[in-house]
Amino acid sequence: MVNPADAHDILLAIIAFALVLIPAIIIHELGHFLAARLVGINVLEFGIGFPPRVRRLFTWRETEFTLNLLPLGGFVRPLGEDMIGPTSDDKVKRDRVIIEHRRSGPVRIVGEREMLRMRGVKEQAMLSVNEAPPLARIFFMAAGALANLLTAMLLFFLVALIGLSLPVGGLSQVAAIPPDSMFAETPVQVGDAIERVNGQRFADFAAFHDLLAAYPGERIDFSLIRATDGETFTITTKSDFAERAGFVQILGVVEGSPAAEAGFLPGDLVEKIAGGAIPPAGDPASRLAKAAEDFAGQPLPLSVLREADDGKTTRLEISLIPRIEAPEGQGRLGVVIRSQFGLGDATRFANAGYKKELVPQSIPAAITHSLHTTAETFRMIASIPGQLLDGSLTGRDARPISIIGISIIGGEFLQRSLQEGPTIMLNFIALISIFLGISNLLPIPALDGGRIVFVLIEMLRGKPVDPKIEGRVHMIGISLLLLLGVVIMIYDLVNPPSLG
Repeated sequence: MVNPADAHDILLAIIAFALVLIPAIIIHELGHFLAARLVGINVLEFGIGFPPRVRRLFTWRETEFTLNLLPLGGFVRPLGEDMIGPTSDDKVKRDRVIIEHRRSGPVRIVGEREMLRMRGVKEQAMLSVNEAPPLARIFFMAAGALANLLTAMLLFFLVALIGLSLPVGGLSQVAAIPPDSMFAETPVQVGDAIERVNGQRFADFAAFHDLLAAYPGERIDFSLIRATDGETFTITTKSDFAERAGFVQILGVVEGSPAAEAGFLPGDLVEKIAGGAIPPAGDPASRLAKAAEDFAGQPLPLSVLREADDGKTTRLEISLIPRIEAPEGQGRLGVVIRSQFGLGDATRFANAGYKKELVPQSIPAAITHSLHTTAETFRMIASIPGQLLDGSLTGRDARPISIIGISIIGGEFLQRSLQEGPTIMLNFIALISIFLGISNLLPIPALDGGRIVFVLIEMLRGKPVDPKIEGRVHMIGISLLLLLGVVIMIYDLVNPPSLG
């Protein structure tokens, strides 16, 4: 039997496939179709999915719209080309007859067309791909990617109109509640986050400290967010703000770093830097970063509090030597840190970042967001090869994924979108649209980019490549792509990708 959780994930993946890939493919092919109409190239078939054909949906002018069995893509079949490459002259002649038949329609229409001919009205030409000018062909071949790009820009624009997730205030986490804490007799739990003090938001962790300092020894209303379920609640208690101290909490330690060699562990609290107490105001974590810079290449003494499994706290004196040249993303010490400060009753607060909410944008701001996000996405994709070469991105992180992998990840985005709002799914669809467009422009035979290469060769040579040779090249390309696609699909089934 299928596990209910697995069945739920499979259902979400199927829905994501229908929401993400099928529309993106149809829009891609629609771009080709509209470009063909614009430059005068006749289109014989607009196919959703790959053959064998399931049914003909309808015919519009000379174009037949069809539904095909394999939901792995789509295609536009212009006059003079099939799904592999250029067709023979005899095939073009036969297709012209088909177009003439579709245009003619009922006898009544034939009569009207004959009357137009008698009046000297020029009949619409039947232009094949290879008869179109080279630049027109390049536009036709690149139009699918352009349609995907425009779709992504529109989706980013809609996301901004619905609302961008922006900070509306700081969050301070309750890090410790000792027996004498002002929270000891309240429902507050370690991990809960404070978002308001006496109804006021605070800009950041430093502002939270200053806001508490404004009410020394007074009763204060705290608005909090429960760590376990996200529910909000409010409590009133009297604060003890007479004595306070700053701390730097160690959240993570990089293997092989100075902090790791000195014996630091996640959860350690730095209470003194070079023998001096850490002021609670401002940002204690930045003081440790500044000390690491000042003591680069020299011993930096730190006083550290470490809590054992039995709850007892031990004070340690640890010395380490900050690196002169810090690896990217690690810092001189090789630790992940955050600021804390404690009150006189030993209650401790930790910097929990920011409270974010959806903030709808104006139309000009939404346009700016759309352009910026699209450009940043292109930059991110373009940087992948370089990151793989310099080792900053691993092959596992940049693994190719099939339509199955995209559907699995899409299911996770869909689950998050159902919980947090539609903008998450819209952003994912926009990202996939850009990837689909860029991947189709790669200079690989059978893809749009590979076909454009042959047009460029024709422009350089002054004559087209032999259609039989081009057809064989595209046949090899599509065969290899299909084989690679099957391998990646199997890998995605065995090792499903995940956002986690």
